Amino acid sequence: MTNYSASIETTGLGLNHGYCLDGDFVHLNADVSLAEADLADGCQWALQLWASATGFDGCALNGVKVAELALQPTPGSFNVAACVTALPPAGCAPQVMAMALVAQGADGQVRVRDLSVYPTAQTFFHPLMHGAVACQLKDGVADIAIESIASPRSPENLSGTLALEVWALAAPYAGGSWVGTPVASLVLGNLAGGSTWNDCHYSVPAVTANPDAALTVMLREWTPAGYLTRDYRNLPATVPVEPVVPVAKPAKEAKKAAPKVEKKAAKKASAKPVAAKSEAVSVNSASAAELAAVKGLSKAVAEAIVAARPYAKLDEVVRAKGMGAKLLEKVGKLLKI
Repeated sequence: MTNYSASIETTGLGLNHGYCLDGDFVHLNADVSLAEADLADGCQWALQLWASATGFDGCALNGVKVAELALQPTPGSFNVAACVTALPPAGCAPQVMAMALVAQGADGQVRVRDLSVYPTAQTFFHPLMHGAVACQLKDGVADIAIESIASPRSPENLSGTLALEVWALAAPYAGGSWVGTPVASLVLGNLAGGSTWNDCHYSVPAVTANPDAALTVMLREWTPAGYLTRDYRNLPATVPVEPVVPVAKPAKEAKKAAPKVEKKAAKKASAKPVAAKSEAVSVNSASAAELAAVKGLSKAVAEAIVAARPYAKLDEVVRAKGMGAKLLEKVGKLLKI
């Protein structure tokens, strides 16, 4: 809703302005004045709500833009009020909030025409990771360990779908938008307010990360605006060092000894022909090729098992396409978590 009055000579925010958070949305309202002289260059005008953990210095924007409301470039004084999507910063640290009146030119440059800082800090209640958080990358697998994941919201407030994402960034993450390479991800599910998941351990497929990158584990929640980061941890990348290649001389010695080793190995194999096949294959960490090598599993089912990861227990493997209860009963002894 917007109410207009006669034109004025000063551009800025009026004394009456504020915001009210409502779940994934925020209600914005403000008295705004736009001088006719400031509209001649054809800028796009907007009302913005910002959050900053460190506060604001003058009219300089700092922190995370929580919401934005486009304004009609009409000269005069008017009141604008609307409910828009909220994109709050990650974490539960108190945030200094500010309302800004901005103009964006054709060159994309944003100019702050007025900014008002609110005296009371704002706390956002998001699902969080508590305690130790670790992520190790090895052999195409990300092993993620989190002491606990909890929701500080009220008991009747069920979270959106939660997911964990591991990213390799050029610099440590500090909230807001980012640019990087996705390394690994998995969907966790919904968490009720006041509830906690303890001793969280996950093994999921991962891509190779640059050892110099800043590895970040993000806890993200599905909202009307898509997935939003609710909490994060910056971690050192733990990419294993490749083994040293043996020098030429030891390699020749190993070649001479090879016939004896092969002969003994063949003798042991004939004595216990099933020993090599007795080791179970992990449905959470094995590759599709390793799973397809299990007697009774086709290549298509093996790929479906990989796609449906992770599994908390072996019985959950039946959710993979093509893996029914009868097939699981048949090959279950050859599989493990």
